[in-house]
Amino acid sequence: MTADLHTHTTASDGTLTPTELVTAAHALGISLLAVTDHDTTAGVAEAQTVATRLQMSFLPGVELSAEGTPGKCHLLGLGINPRHVRLNETLSQLSEHRRQRNEKMITRLNALGVAITMNDVLAVAPDGANLGRPHFAAALVASGTVADTREAFTRFLGDDSAAYITKETLSPADAIALVHDAGGLCFLAHPGLLRLAAHETYETRFRALQALGLDGIEAYYSSYSPADEARFLRLAEKLNLLVTGGSDFHGANKLHVPLGIVRDGQPLSRSLLPTRLLALATA
Repeated sequence: MTADLHTHTTASDGTLTPTELVTAAHALGISLLAVTDHDTTAGVAEAQTVATRLQMSFLPGVELSAEGTPGKCHLLGLGINPRHVRLNETLSQLSEHRRQRNEKMITRLNALGVAITMNDVLAVAPDGANLGRPHFAAALVASGTVADTREAFTRFLGDDSAAYITKETLSPADAIALVHDAGGLCFLAHPGLLRLAAHETYETRFRALQALGLDGIEAYYSSYSPADEARFLRLAEKLNLLVTGGSDFHGANKLHVPLGIVRDGQPLSRSLLPTRLLALATA
């Protein structure tokens, strides 16, 4: 009875279609799966249909980028209603902002002497993908500009790199409220990857987000050490925050992150997840 509550499909920057992802999870014996694509729920309906056919429990989800007070973060909405009107209106607006950002990145790359077009990016992306930096990285590799994805982010696409364009995002408060309006619980994704300010600790950041309505944190995550996991579990207990866990699977875009491997190289037992979260899963 294992779970993976942080996965991505071709609807955003994963390389498996929703059907392929759910089928692969089922083959691994995963009994509870969440699809949490970046700023879109476009893959959820297909994934849920396949999960139902395979008699798997399923949590509709989304991963939202947020920036502003108290800081930049990613937030997981789990157990959301993917047909919620305001959620989809907001995601459509974010998608348009993303399209505009992509055009600016093409312009910036061209100014840096990189001969790349939007058609080059589209050529390496799955049909219907919500284009983002991983697709740009793939196009840079295909063009021979860089040797691999790591070099693409280091030289051009990373947050501190030459072609980076700031993404339009929700504030943490608005993202949390949106998840709640859509019927879900909101969790801070991979807190171990946060960039804390000099005056901050994990506890102060968690408390600030909790004051905005945050329900919990991703205390189990594929890249955590046992010490990381223990730290986040202690803080979750101290602050009365719920916990979740996931691999952050992206397929070939993150080959070092296998599907279903969540906790110290092992699958996550459903018994470690809170009842409030499990109650939102479809049977």
